[in-house]
Amino acid sequence: MKVLVVEDDAALAEAMLAAFAEANFNAEMCATGRSAAEMLSLYAFDAAVVDRGLPDMDGLDLVNDLRRAGSRVPVIILTAQSDVMSRIEGLDAGADDYLGKPFLFAELRSRLNAVVRRAEHRLSNTLTCGNLTYDVVSHVVSIDAAPINLSPRERTLLEIFLRSKGRPLHASHLEDRLCAASKALTANALEVSIHRLRRKLAAAGCSAEIISLRGLGYCLKVAKA
Repeated sequence: MKVLVVEDDAALAEAMLAAFAEANFNAEMCATGRSAAEMLSLYAFDAAVVDRGLPDMDGLDLVNDLRRAGSRVPVIILTAQSDVMSRIEGLDAGADDYLGKPFLFAELRSRLNAVVRRAEHRLSNTLTCGNLTYDVVSHVVSIDAAPINLSPRERTLLEIFLRSKGRPLHASHLEDRLCAASKALTANALEVSIHRLRRKLAAAGCSAEIISLRGLGYCLKVAKA
């Protein structure tokens, strides 16, 4: 799981990153709402843990902005304000859960797993981009309703792109997700898989394409006419 920790208390943030690493979570940190919004717009995260008392804004304003922008990333709000009304405010702002300080990391980890499971359950079984369709239950990939043959790794890679279509995905994130779904990757396995996937999609007349973004990674979007 890839988690963004938005916390301006450096000691707490470092402790959380160490605990996430021990639990085999891939966690990154930022200290302001503006930097968090930028990170979440550029990279795909499975969830975010947001402190309400950020130096440049209320953490709830960050959540509001994310939801208005269409982001569905699960968010857990951290705060010393643990009264009922504060929790209601957090949930009404679009947060998925609310955890008061101080807290046990085991509880935070459990709540993260829960909100990510709920988010995955809400996602449609059919993912689309242009004339490209992928049924994640039957594992059938189609272009204009005509099935095409992809390897398991190519289907996994395509699903990752489809769930984050239009957003840049860093190569390290793609490698982490592919490693979690299959055996360890060789040095150039990601590049080879992307090359083969591009070739098969183009040959089938796919209107979506995987583009390379210098310094950012890759992105799936509908090709310009």
